Amino acid sequence: MNAPQGADAGSLGIAGFWRRIVALAIDATALGLVGTVLGAFFFDPLARMGAYARLIGFAIALTYFGIGNSRIASGQTLGKRLMRLRVVDAEGRSLSLVRSLARYVVLAAVFFLNGVWFDPQNAHPLLGYLLALVVFGGMAAIFYLYLFNRRTRQSLHDLAVGSYVVRADAVEQAVSFPRMWHGHLVVVAVLAMAALSVPALLQRFVAQQDWKDLTVMQQALSNQPHVMQAQVMRGWTLTAGKETRYLQSLLRLDAPLTDDSALAERIARQMAQAGSRPIAEDAIGVNLVYGYDMGIASAWKKHLYMFKPGELE
Repeated sequence: MNAPQGADAGSLGIAGFWRRIVALAIDATALGLVGTVLGAFFFDPLARMGAYARLIGFAIALTYFGIGNSRIASGQTLGKRLMRLRVVDAEGRSLSLVRSLARYVVLAAVFFLNGVWFDPQNAHPLLGYLLALVVFGGMAAIFYLYLFNRRTRQSLHDLAVGSYVVRADAVEQAVSFPRMWHGHLVVVAVLAMAALSVPALLQRFVAQQDWKDLTVMQQALSNQPHVMQAQVMRGWTLTAGKETRYLQSLLRLDAPLTDDSALAERIARQMAQAGSRPIAEDAIGVNLVYGYDMGIASAWKKHLYMFKPGELE
């Protein structure tokens, strides 16, 4: 029996875990270099875009993986070509462009949506559950299948479009892929259900008084000029046996104002006054951040200002 048309000469044996990881690392490095060069020329425009800069990174990565893993490039991105791997369907043929694009969307959604900030107070309640399912459930499923689906080595994005990653350096013969153990799908379903419980658990934490104060403070800081995103946290450090408690904010700015000490002091004063009770911490920190994150590359300018509550009275 002859190998299907379009199949590379080889047994199309399933690619191993580490070989795929190295190929992915090579591809990620290549995309990172592209993103870094782009960021060097368009730092300010990308920084002002905020979270939308990830759309540019997603478009670049989608083009790279979509074309590279399709029949246009014989199912080989740069990393797969160097590691002598390729992406094929169940019949050993390279994927169509549409199928390859869909494959990457499933994989990329998990990582590009991870860390995307949204206001839970103003967003639709279902949005939190959808993000939890995609990010936490999707990420857990992808890593689980990478590690434990040893029979076919298909991860979530492979299962979604019926693709396989195979070695491309063996002797030509008929294509024969093993079947995945169906128990893996049960585990993936359990992981998805666990991910859907995350928003409810977070709501229980937010309902506590300490979290309510932080939420109110975060919303107030988010409304300040040039602040695109605000995060507030409490913490402590231990130095030479002495504990220091602090209240700290991280403000993502839409302008290069990281060296504006007056802005930092104004924010610190607002933090000191925003809570429902007097500040009990020993220090108030304001971390001004300006930069971009495209998903494939990021760069930041940061300046952390520390104040003692007594200095702000």
